[in-house]
Amino acid sequence: MENYLIGRDTLGKLVDQLIAQKYPNQSPDSLNEIREDNIRKLDDQISEAIFGGLNDEQLDEINAMFDREENNPSAFQIFFKNAGIDLEQVIKDEMSKFSQEFLGGENA
Repeated sequence: MENYLIGRDTLGKLVDQLIAQKYPNQSPDSLNEIREDNIRKLDDQISEAIFGGLNDEQLDEINAMFDREENNPSAFQIFFKNAGIDLEQVIKDEMSKFSQEFLGGENA
């Protein structure tokens, strides 16, 4: 099982909507591989946008949190707030960017 920064169901819903727009006359079963690939791509894009903005010290700190198996969501919220990262905005921006890229620009 893979770990996703955002719930896999949430990513899947967005990807399903995009696939339905881009491939309206194809059965969902025939597009399952495209669906799975794009869920992974979207998760990777969001992760890169969030973690790519951290400096080395912040990366060490977040890695230590993961190593401790930190399970308190507010600890992560505080970390990202202190790092100057608005998670909600970054996620919205990356989902919008992904949609535009997937649909080919003006269709998104």
